[in-house]
Amino acid sequence: MPRRTQALVVQHVSAPAVLADIDLAEPRPNEVLVRITACGLCHTDHLVQHGGIPSAFPSIFGHEGAGEVEAVGSAVKRVQKGDSVLLSYATCGECPYCTADRPAGCARFFEKNFGRARDAAVGDEPVARAVETGEPVYGSFFGQSAFARHAVVSESSVVKVPQGTDLVQLAPLGCGLQSGAGVLLNQLKPSREDSVIIFGLGAVGFGALWAAAHLQLRTIIVVDLVSTRLDLALAQGATHAFSGASPTLLADIRAATSGIGARFAIEATGVERVLKSAWDAVCNFGHVVSVGNPGPGVKAPFDINDHVNQSKTWSGLVEGASNPPIFIPQLMQLYEQGAFPVDTISRVYPVEQYEEALAAMKSGELIKPIITF
Repeated sequence: MPRRTQALVVQHVSAPAVLADIDLAEPRPNEVLVRITACGLCHTDHLVQHGGIPSAFPSIFGHEGAGEVEAVGSAVKRVQKGDSVLLSYATCGECPYCTADRPAGCARFFEKNFGRARDAAVGDEPVARAVETGEPVYGSFFGQSAFARHAVVSESSVVKVPQGTDLVQLAPLGCGLQSGAGVLLNQLKPSREDSVIIFGLGAVGFGALWAAAHLQLRTIIVVDLVSTRLDLALAQGATHAFSGASPTLLADIRAATSGIGARFAIEATGVERVLKSAWDAVCNFGHVVSVGNPGPGVKAPFDINDHVNQSKTWSGLVEGASNPPIFIPQLMQLYEQGAFPVDTISRVYPVEQYEEALAAMKSGELIKPIITF
């Protein structure tokens, strides 16, 4: 029997998210019904809402959810009714990457997270209907669509956590923060003698900063346009902080890195000109990792001749190459140790203040709004 609940529904591209009554479908065999406690607000939600990445509408977004399991489908094994969960991205569970415990490389990643694919029997069938009009409403965004009081969630998106976990403050671990931290902890795995530059101090950038500080890297450089974020980063482990608007940015970076540039750079803005700065800021044999995503159609600003002659590497990385049931508990442990201070970049808003939270994020005033239900 469908469950009546409420969700932030976006009717069409660039429409506002409006709290509306919906009838939520019963979970499929591979799905879980979760009562949502909180959900982090991410720039990707805003990007898709405004057409930066194609999406089905009317739609429910939200992909950093946390809550309590109320029911499970017949094939679900990860969790049971009553479990506390954090939510992350969805995967197919069947491709060579998933079966090799590298789910971030899932061959159906776009289909499962942006294309709303649920299972083979129903494909991208909407998970809900609007009570007022009976119109279908799409969920399954990143397997969850957690801007709702309840969500039908893919089992692959669910991470069981201990009872008593702070589901509000730790809700954002499921996407941006793990994406930034995973670049260093899962992919690059630098030595203490290495240097890293982090371009963009949003949630991804701070996740990377905290990972770099945890690894005790010798040189940790951060670049952003907001002075308060630079100051906070210096207080939390950065060794150097520079304004992205500075005309001497590249010279300052080289001065901080023995005159040759950094070994690694993490680009967390998705802005083409910032990616060019990251490229210019690394040394020969350096490695730039793009985590920020501008959406389809943007080309990398590199000359192939320079790419070859400088022996540099550029790569993309989604979700920090994480395996969420393993990696999210590791981040939780860092949080408990004070090494992953999510609460220093977040602020909590009830769902009725969603627009206020969104405005604070868009203005740069706040890094990570958390919506509670």
